[in-house]
Amino acid sequence: MPVKPIIDEIEKEVVDVTNTNFVHNDTSVVPSLKDSDLTYESGVDKKGKKIETCVLFVDIRNSVALTEKHHTQTMGRIYTAFTKAVLKLARHHKGHTRNIIGDRVMVVFPVKDCFTNAVNCATSINHVAEKIINKKFNVDFKCGIGIDFGELRVIKVGIQRNGSENGENKGLVWVGYPANLASRLTDVANKSFEEDYFKVTRHPINPRAIKPMFPMPSIFGTTSNYDPNAPFYLSTTETVELTVEEFANSIAQYDDGRLFTGGGKNIKFEKKTRKYSYPPILLSEVVYKGYKKAKPNANDIKGDWWQEQKHDIPNVKGKVYGEDLTWSI
Repeated sequence: MPVKPIIDEIEKEVVDVTNTNFVHNDTSVVPSLKDSDLTYESGVDKKGKKIETCVLFVDIRNSVALTEKHHTQTMGRIYTAFTKAVLKLARHHKGHTRNIIGDRVMVVFPVKDCFTNAVNCATSINHVAEKIINKKFNVDFKCGIGIDFGELRVIKVGIQRNGSENGENKGLVWVGYPANLASRLTDVANKSFEEDYFKVTRHPINPRAIKPMFPMPSIFGTTSNYDPNAPFYLSTTETVELTVEEFANSIAQYDDGRLFTGGGKNIKFEKKTRKYSYPPILLSEVVYKGYKKAKPNANDIKGDWWQEQKHDIPNVKGKVYGEDLTWSI
């Protein structure tokens, strides 16, 4: 069968997408695939929706290792039990499941009470993973959960097919930073990592030996403590921890080949390795603040259980808060 006709057809559809408008109407209700206000037909404006709310992703940890360690039938049962639990818990907490990709599930919440519902849903999912799935199957079962809040734009994509294949050829695409950020938080939630760093002992630079480029005048004269006769390095010592990148950036070379280390005169340094981990539930700062405002008297808020994460997460800007929450039942 020649391929040219289908290539020509696809090219026309690409041109159609580039030449027609996409209109997104505001909504407080989570759109579904059957939403008649979502359109994707050729030759007319494509209608989508936009909603500002919380989105949650949950993913099974170490699924490859679990599959290698346990019988295929066991893993099938675990996947079935956990996925059914997530779908039921999402519905219980007023969320709507909008994507199931392998062992990752996406849940979107209606605008009303979205912060409370999303965090409670995450707590319930984590509870089932730790207290039920893990014990009933006697496996090291864990999941990671990430939540963010913001504007999501929803469009319907796919083609019209007759028969049983029709539903398989349609889907919703959720476009927006919150979906990406929640997914990135999920990538690291409930995972452990190793990192190299340098432990550096040095004589700090003497602040009085640094001549300011632009001294600030005052009615009492200059505010600078600069002393041209002060030694460049202090006699005291300090020990600091630098990332590999920070350590590399602190080293410079003079024209005569001598090495210079920023921050102080190097006495000794040692390369070391440390482990760190993230808790099972991670919230973006906007979700944490929204939840805190909505539930100021909740035990986790009054007890200051949510901790700001100290390690940067790749491609995530802003503060992230995490905790290992389950219900006391």
